[in-house]
Amino acid sequence: MAHIGIIGAGISGLTLALLLREKGHTVRVLEVSDQPGGAIRTTRDRDGWMAEWGPNTIIESSGRIKRLVSMLDLEGRRRYPDISAKKRYIVRDGRMVAVPGSLRELIRTPLLSRSAKLSILREPFRQRYRPVPSSQQTAPPHHSHSDSGTSFHTNDESLAGFVRRRLGEEFLKWPIDALVGGIYAGDPERLSVKHAFPRLALLEEQHGSLILGQIKGGVRRPPESDEIPRNKAEIFSFDDGLQVLPEAISARLGDAVILNSRVAGIEMGRTEAPGSESIANSRWRITFTDPQEPPLTFDSVIYAGTSQGLKSIKMPGPLSETVTPVADILHPPVVSLTLGFHRRDIGHPLDGFGVLVPGIEGFPILGTLFTSTLFPNRAPDEDHVTLTTYLGGTRQPEIAEKSEEEQVKLVLESLRNLLGLRGEPLYRHRILWARAIPQYETGFARYLTLMDRAEHEHPGFYMAGNYRTGISVGDTINAAFDLAERIDQDLIGS
Repeated sequence: MAHIGIIGAGISGLTLALLLREKGHTVRVLEVSDQPGGAIRTTRDRDGWMAEWGPNTIIESSGRIKRLVSMLDLEGRRRYPDISAKKRYIVRDGRMVAVPGSLRELIRTPLLSRSAKLSILREPFRQRYRPVPSSQQTAPPHHSHSDSGTSFHTNDESLAGFVRRRLGEEFLKWPIDALVGGIYAGDPERLSVKHAFPRLALLEEQHGSLILGQIKGGVRRPPESDEIPRNKAEIFSFDDGLQVLPEAISARLGDAVILNSRVAGIEMGRTEAPGSESIANSRWRITFTDPQEPPLTFDSVIYAGTSQGLKSIKMPGPLSETVTPVADILHPPVVSLTLGFHRRDIGHPLDGFGVLVPGIEGFPILGTLFTSTLFPNRAPDEDHVTLTTYLGGTRQPEIAEKSEEEQVKLVLESLRNLLGLRGEPLYRHRILWARAIPQYETGFARYLTLMDRAEHEHPGFYMAGNYRTGISVGDTINAAFDLAERIDQDLIGS
């Protein structure tokens, strides 16, 4: 049995703690804030309005996610979207258009022109991506791109370059730009297809075509994989919002989670300190900014905090030099604004998941979720609705810096144009994430290399977070299962 310290009580750190304790290890989770869960936080007021601070859903993308829910006895509290939330909308020419869900709908949809639809039909006959030989590469500055969207100094194709090659410019400007705004609040010209949308890259690599790949069953996975294909994976939340999950894990961990604990430094090689908790052969020592908080010693340390937080923790020189650049991963600002209305004040039936807005359409918003359509109990009753709108991102970071009143005004104008909104909001909840979603841009492999090197050169030190293994809650949970297994095997072999 090992003694493991985990810095950060987001969903990554909490899941790791739960799994490692299940394997027989002793864990201690150190969280700087006054609440576990990181960006997963839910607010409900006395009138019955509910708002999520960060993500609204989890994709049930593997059997491990189901297992986590089962471990916590939360099956009865899980909620899947209402059948009326099946549609997805994208704005085209100033109005909402339903995303086609079948070949027949694709042929008829006004979302794409006739030439764009023909371009999709030609996709199976297009050649695969051919990396530029290293002898022919130039060395432009970081983030520079060729006309095809490839950053040659990394030989890492951008999502925009990939989509232009396989599906055409129009498909990029409307469906893909809207999707990227909704998922990453990012820019397809800058995101790496290999790192930000790895399944697309794998479909081309394995099948030579996105369409043929889907017909053949999608990305091929090892036989032992419990991954659920994204087109079959369901999304869910809980009866009282996503905060139910981190609260349940934290409650199960009990006093192993320490809140309001600000880590000052991580040191190697010390086993004893006056007043510290210590066990034989401990190799890592964590100190705190509060002088009244005694140092703790551990066999292993997992850094599961934010990438930005790496700058505020003192580490041994070689380790610091390796991991500090990870703090430079771009996280654009994003505002989440949840507004509540009388149902009668909205002309649209709200018969869908929500609406995404491509940048070419010129709206000041990234998109809006129909949150009370998605799940029950997000509004006081059936005569009221909630809508959650996102602003900012890499597309319009300056909008995230505006005042709350200015942002509300921009959102109301957009909703009047798109949804036929007539009334004023009865409820509002706003949260600004100054550093929101990590951007897996071209050249992102260098950050992965640094994190791998840190672990290889400093046995017993590990890193976890959505800036390493995928940005969704589901990605983070799956990565926690993988890392917990790896740590357990490392400890057995040490």
